[in-house]
Amino acid sequence: MKQVLICLEKKEELKLDKLTPKQKELIALGKAILTENEEEINLGVKNVFDEGVTRDEILILLSWMIRDKPSLHSVIHLLKALDYEEAIRKDPIDWVKDCKEE
Repeated sequence: MKQVLICLEKKEELKLDKLTPKQKELIALGKAILTENEEEINLGVKNVFDEGVTRDEILILLSWMIRDKPSLHSVIHLLKALDYEEAIRKDPIDWVKDCKEE
Protein backbone atom coordinates (compact mmCIF):
# COMPACT_ATOMS: atom_id res chain seq x y z
CA MET A 1 0.00 0.00 0.00
CA LYS A 2 2.80 2.39 0.82
CA GLN A 3 4.21 1.87 -2.69
CA VAL A 4 0.87 2.88 -4.19
CA LEU A 5 0.79 6.03 -2.06
CA ILE A 6 4.36 6.90 -3.07
CA CYS A 7 3.36 6.53 -6.71
CA LEU A 8 0.34 8.78 -6.18
CA GLU A 9 2.55 11.45 -4.64
CA LYS A 10 4.56 11.40 -7.86
CA LYS A 11 1.38 11.63 -9.91
CA GLU A 12 3.04 13.66 -12.65
CA GLU A 13 4.81 10.41 -13.55
CA LEU A 14 1.73 8.23 -13.07
CA LYS A 15 -1.14 8.06 -15.52
CA LEU A 16 -4.03 8.49 -13.08
CA ASP A 17 -6.56 8.49 -15.90
CA LYS A 18 -6.03 4.70 -16.16
CA LEU A 19 -7.40 4.14 -12.66
CA THR A 20 -11.15 3.74 -12.32
CA PRO A 21 -13.04 6.00 -9.90
CA LYS A 22 -13.56 2.92 -7.70
CA GLN A 23 -9.80 2.26 -7.58
CA LYS A 24 -9.04 5.91 -6.83
CA GLU A 25 -11.50 5.93 -3.92
CA LEU A 26 -10.10 2.67 -2.52
CA ILE A 27 -6.60 4.16 -2.62
CA ALA A 28 -7.83 7.31 -0.90
CA LEU A 29 -9.48 5.19 1.80
CA GLY A 30 -6.24 3.27 2.25
CA LYS A 31 -4.36 6.52 2.70
CA ALA A 32 -6.91 7.71 5.28
CA ILE A 33 -6.47 4.49 7.24
CA LEU A 34 -2.68 4.77 7.15
CA THR A 35 -2.75 8.40 8.28
CA GLU A 36 -5.33 7.56 10.98
CA ASN A 37 -7.54 10.48 9.99
CA GLU A 38 -11.08 9.76 11.20
CA GLU A 39 -12.76 12.40 9.03
CA GLU A 40 -11.01 11.09 5.91
CA ILE A 41 -11.95 7.51 6.85
CA ASN A 42 -15.63 8.55 7.15
CA LEU A 43 -15.51 10.37 3.83
CA GLY A 44 -13.56 7.53 2.23
CA VAL A 45 -16.12 4.92 3.29
CA LYS A 46 -18.95 7.09 1.95
CA ASN A 47 -17.13 7.62 -1.35
CA VAL A 48 -16.26 3.96 -1.91
CA PHE A 49 -19.85 2.96 -1.20
CA ASP A 50 -20.96 5.63 -3.70
CA GLU A 51 -18.68 3.93 -6.26
CA GLY A 52 -20.32 0.56 -5.59
CA VAL A 53 -17.61 -1.00 -3.46
CA THR A 54 -18.86 -3.71 -1.10
CA ARG A 55 -17.99 -4.22 2.56
CA ASP A 56 -16.11 -7.37 1.56
CA GLU A 57 -13.95 -5.42 -0.90
CA ILE A 58 -13.11 -2.90 1.82
CA LEU A 59 -12.16 -5.69 4.20
CA ILE A 60 -9.94 -7.21 1.48
CA LEU A 61 -8.21 -3.83 1.18
CA LEU A 62 -7.75 -3.82 4.94
CA SER A 63 -6.29 -7.33 4.88
CA TRP A 64 -3.71 -6.19 2.29
CA MET A 65 -2.83 -3.26 4.51
CA ILE A 66 -2.21 -5.36 7.60
CA ARG A 67 1.39 -5.68 6.43
CA ASP A 68 1.69 -1.90 6.73
CA LYS A 69 0.28 -2.17 10.28
CA PRO A 70 -2.48 0.43 10.45
CA SER A 71 -3.27 1.23 14.05
CA LEU A 72 -6.01 -0.68 15.79
CA HIS A 73 -7.75 2.67 16.35
CA SER A 74 -8.00 3.21 12.57
CA VAL A 75 -9.31 -0.31 12.01
CA ILE A 76 -11.98 0.11 14.69
CA HIS A 77 -12.99 3.48 13.25
CA LEU A 78 -13.17 1.99 9.74
CA LEU A 79 -15.52 -0.75 10.96
CA LYS A 80 -17.74 1.80 12.71
CA ALA A 81 -17.83 3.94 9.57
CA LEU A 82 -18.80 0.87 7.51
CA ASP A 83 -21.64 0.06 9.91
CA TYR A 84 -22.87 3.67 9.78
CA GLU A 85 -22.78 3.91 5.95
CA GLU A 86 -24.54 0.58 5.57
CA ALA A 87 -27.20 1.64 8.08
CA ILE A 88 -28.02 4.93 6.37
CA ARG A 89 -28.21 3.22 2.97
CA LYS A 90 -30.56 0.53 4.25
CA ASP A 91 -34.20 0.72 3.25
CA PRO A 92 -36.38 1.80 6.23
CA ILE A 93 -38.68 -1.15 5.47
CA ASP A 94 -35.75 -3.48 6.23
CA TRP A 95 -35.34 -1.79 9.61
CA VAL A 96 -38.91 -2.70 10.49
CA LYS A 97 -38.35 -6.31 9.35
CA ASP A 98 -35.18 -6.52 11.45
CA CYS A 99 -37.04 -5.30 14.54
CA LYS A 100 -39.85 -7.85 14.05
CA GLU A 101 -37.34 -10.71 13.74
CA GLU A 102 -35.80 -9.86 17.13
